[in-house]
Parts: sequence; structure tokens; C-alpha cells
Amino acid sequence: MTTSRTPLAQAVNISKRFQKKTDFAERAAIALGAMRKPPVVHALDDVSLDIRQGEVVGLVGESGCGKSTLGRIMAGMLAPTEGIVLRDGADVAGLKGRKARAMRLRTQIIFQDPMSSLNPRRRVGDIIGEAPRFHGLVDKAGQEKLVAELLETVGLQPEMAQRFPHQFSGGQRQRIGIARALAVKPDFLVCDESIAALDVSIQAQIINLFMELRERLGLTLLFISHDLSVVQHISDRVVIMYLGRVVETAPVDRIFEAPNHPYTQALLDEIPRIDRRNRSFATIRGEIPSPVNPPKGCHFHPRCLHAFDRCRTERPQLKRLQAGHESACHLNDLPPSQQPLKWEENNEML
Repeated sequence: MTTSRTPLAQAVNISKRFQKKTDFAERAAIALGAMRKPPVVHALDDVSLDIRQGEVVGLVGESGCGKSTLGRIMAGMLAPTEGIVLRDGADVAGLKGRKARAMRLRTQIIFQDPMSSLNPRRRVGDIIGEAPRFHGLVDKAGQEKLVAELLETVGLQPEMAQRFPHQFSGGQRQRIGIARALAVKPDFLVCDESIAALDVSIQAQIINLFMELRERLGLTLLFISHDLSVVQHISDRVVIMYLGRVVETAPVDRIFEAPNHPYTQALLDEIPRIDRRNRSFATIRGEIPSPVNPPKGCHFHPRCLHAFDRCRTERPQLKRLQAGHESACHLNDLPPSQQPLKWEENNEML
């Protein structure tokens, strides 16, 4: 893995809010008090993330935590409400013309459901070859050769270029989606739950393909998933999100051996393990709050077993625990005698 001092991609203080647009009649009704303003969904709340060249960062959290929104903002599909996205230290929003187009091509996204992201009326060769030809990376004569090479790269036969998406299995369609992303020669892939819709055996094949492509092509990956066991297998570093905020980030081994944040600990507690086969498992207590009306203070405090008064009123900031390991939890400011038993110590007692 190669790294550099300047991150390849950065999200800096990103916030994203969604609100339904209103027409003239609705705005008039709101002004007259006959209608309420549409609710605002707080998808991301001041999120910062650095990704270095050659790194695989696993982004983990429950459904609705904002991880896919962050991925789409970093891929250029959504504009942030606040904050900026940097590539090689340059503000992406400030680029114009050819520079902006070239930068957009360098980041590609692979979606969860390959069937809905592939045009059912077009042949695979056209799906993969359209973007590089449109952007002048290949001419008509070179398109067929490029498609054949890409299909072989992702483990498919070149003859399959003449087929339609419905003629493939789910795993094969995801390989086609990967080939389409690689067609414009990106250096950064955002994998948005890209194996969640596949069978377990096929998931392993796609993960191995990502790891092979990373080594062969020098790719950098933001791997978004809710499955911690998958993230552990593929990632160098893990970022844990909860309700639009980053609550913990650390190298993958550190996250799984000594998690600090209560939410991270709760997620890891519910991973079935052979050495805890006699233990009964349950989901984290309570439901994730609505992003329309997130809790004050620490967003996790309504579900946290260790919450105290400060958690209910003051937002915790990410605090450096050791090199590469940061956590946003007020428990870290308490004296050791008042802190709950460490996760690794608690598991040794089970």
C-alpha cells in the first residue's frame, strides 16, 4: 500500500440536510399558517474524513446513519449543505471545465443493487464502453478492445459483452458494475453496500476481487457496509458512524480488539463468535432516533448504558486516544475509577 502526506480524498466539516421543495401554493399556505413547513432531515452533521492513497477505509453504521449520503457526496453525486470535499488538497467545487471533469472521472461509485444501476435495454458492451468513449478516452475502434479487457479483469468472458443485464446472475451483474466503474480509469472507488444484495458465497468472491483490483491497479476504496465481519476482512481503517456523526475511527485491528465508544462496543458485542457460543444475542436496545429530530448532546445517549448528564446536553468531540485512534465519548474525560469496565476486559470475563 502506498501513502502520501496529503490525503487523496477528504470530507471537511460536511453537513447535509434534506428538505422537500415547496411550490408557490405551498409557500403561500405556510405563510398563512394553513400548512407546516416540510421537515428537515439532518443526514450528516459536521463530518470530517481523510482517506489516503492506497487505503481501504471501512465506513460502518446502522441504516439511516448517513454513510451512503457521505459516500455520494465524496463521489460528487450530491452537494453538501455545508463543508467541502477535497481531492489531493484541492476544493472539488472550485474546479471548472476540463479540470472538473477529469476530477469527477477519478472517483467512481459502485451501488448496492447492480440490477437497478444497469440499463436493462442496453448490452453490456455499451454499458461499460459508453463513458470512456463519451469522454474521449477511447475511439469507436478501441471501445470493443477496452470492454473485452475490463470483462476479463473482473472475471467475465469477453463474449458476454453482447448480452443484456437480465441474462446474468447477481454476482455477475455486480462484476459488470465494477467494470463500468473501472472503464474511466479512476483512482478512488466508493463501494456503497456493494455486496449487501449478494449471497454469502458470492460476497466472498466480490471482496476478493476488490482486494485483487486494489493491489493490481493501486486503487483507494471507501467501503461502506453495515457488516463488521466484511469490513474487518477488507479494511485498513474503520470509521464508525451514528446518526450523521463519526463516533470512532481507528485501524481495523484496534477497532476489533479495543473499541472505545459504547456504540462500537455494542455493535461488536452482537457479532456471533465461537468462543461465546453459549451466550444469547440481542440487538442494541431501543431504536435509532429520527434524523428529523435528533437528540441533543450525544446522539447515542438515549440508547447508551453508560450515559450521564453531560451526554444529554453537550456534543462530544473526537478525542485522540492514541496514534490513529479517535473516539467521541464523554466517558474518556472521566477519572479511571469512574469509567466502565473496558470492552476487552469485560469480554475476558464472559
